[in-house]
Amino acid sequence: MPTKTSATPGAPTQPAGRITRISADSVPRQALTDLIHGAKLFDMWSRFALYDIRQRFRRSLLGPFWLTLSMGVMVGAMGLVFSTLFQQDVGKTVPYIATGLIFWGLLTSTINEGATVFISAESYIRNVPMPLSVHYYRMLARNVIIWAFNMAIYFCVLLVFRITPGWNILLFIPGFALFLINLAWISLAAAVLSTRFRDVPQVILNVIQVVFFITPVFWSPESLPRRPVFVMLNPFHHLLELVRAPLLGSTAPAMSWWLCLAMTVVGLGFTAWLYRRSHARIAYWV
Repeated sequence: MPTKTSATPGAPTQPAGRITRISADSVPRQALTDLIHGAKLFDMWSRFALYDIRQRFRRSLLGPFWLTLSMGVMVGAMGLVFSTLFQQDVGKTVPYIATGLIFWGLLTSTINEGATVFISAESYIRNVPMPLSVHYYRMLARNVIIWAFNMAIYFCVLLVFRITPGWNILLFIPGFALFLINLAWISLAAAVLSTRFRDVPQVILNVIQVVFFITPVFWSPESLPRRPVFVMLNPFHHLLELVRAPLLGSTAPAMSWWLCLAMTVVGLGFTAWLYRRSHARIAYWV
């Protein structure tokens, strides 16, 4: 027996059996909305990030400071080796190595974890209705919190070697902002590509291991008789200079600023295009 449906007076009636078509024109807007909506859920992904750190160091006496302690031991050992074997000033070598390792750790951990952020969140993506970007922001927040713990090494170095950065340290604020922006688009692009092609995380891991040796993390370009091309055009070197130079009382070269700004514009454009095209498919790729 057919049922009667009530209609609002003045509303257009729709014929029975009408097919509703969803246009693909809204897909790019959905990707942008996902990033904005996910960023607004700060309370959610920040709590998730803190929960991850607590779970990782559960029942541990020092907690996240175990990472700081291990990095501090590495900084001290490498500073001793370089200052002894290569006859370098320990007051300059240890702060240089400390800041290099602290920010290199933030850079590599964010990129490596970003490559698997959607893959590791497969159960959430398939079963919990929340923006995809929440998992990405959760990963970023987790690594920034760990970086904040590791910065205790820098302050210890300041006290031990009596370093006074001066007013140049104010340049750390825009430098760190550029550093994070570039780190954000690199990790997001890696996340999308790795979700589609599962060999990408292994490729990224091996590439970063090679790049570590050609990036001035613990050695200085000034120690080379002439700077090779792989140093001058290494984007990671210039990203490190933006944050390391102000913390050590100097200023980053103008080339580093211009190169990082250009990389920011190009990288954000590429990642926005990639995320817009892939956002609707990520749930199926995982």
